[in-house]
Amino acid sequence: MGDSSKGIYSFLEPEGISFRNYMQAFDLVQKCSEEHTPRSFCVRLLELLKRVCPYDMAALIFLDANNKLSGIHTTGRKRTELKKHLQYYIQDYIPDPAEKDVPFNLFCGMREASGFSFSGVFDWKNFSGDEFKKRHIAPLKLCHSMGFCFFDLSGTYRVVFILDRVKDVPFTEEEKNCLGLALPVLNNIHRNFFYSGIDDEKGRLQTPWKQYNLTPREEEILALLCQGMTTQNISSALYISVGTTYKHVANILSKTGVTSKQELLVKLMGRKNL
Repeated sequence: MGDSSKGIYSFLEPEGISFRNYMQAFDLVQKCSEEHTPRSFCVRLLELLKRVCPYDMAALIFLDANNKLSGIHTTGRKRTELKKHLQYYIQDYIPDPAEKDVPFNLFCGMREASGFSFSGVFDWKNFSGDEFKKRHIAPLKLCHSMGFCFFDLSGTYRVVFILDRVKDVPFTEEEKNCLGLALPVLNNIHRNFFYSGIDDEKGRLQTPWKQYNLTPREEEILALLCQGMTTQNISSALYISVGTTYKHVANILSKTGVTSKQELLVKLMGRKNL
């Protein structure tokens, strides 16, 4: 379990872990690691969780590098029901959640290193948010929910898992312990889907744009630009000022011989796919 994921998931209770927990967690990791894209990885995990941590309905909410909605996947619930649920979280909501460029504010722009616990279990009978419960929980007859997120290499959360139960059967410590073991490892696997380079024999990052003699910081920023991340979000991800980020982008444009970010991405993404 990498240190990068330590502390962001709150399920694990070390004293109650059984051998069965370890075997279930190992099985989740092994089977999910067979997938080759972030989406198929998450869909496979959701399917496996049906057996390990049974749910009545579930949803995956996919986000791009700027935390904008890029897609959804549902099990046991209608997309129209999920739309109503998402309205609580999305500002300037538009009717079709499959459309891009929708600001998604589930965790208010928090990042992996923020110290926030990106997992939780909810008992809706004891939930105090009357208006939210009336509009979005009661119509679905939800009793219990569990949620967690996975991240990319820049610490931006890219997918939200929501598991719901309509029966008044709380998530058990056994179920939470299994996830507590598996999630840090699964998150690290998910993060690696967003790695675009290879290492040479000296451990140096090799990228399709190595010929332009970019500095390590410029290569880092360029990789994020190729993921579609905005300058503002790059500055937040790298903990540098927006002004400094713009200076790095200007240097990248100069070194690559282009005059705009759009031209840069067309040039480099084309080269990357050769």
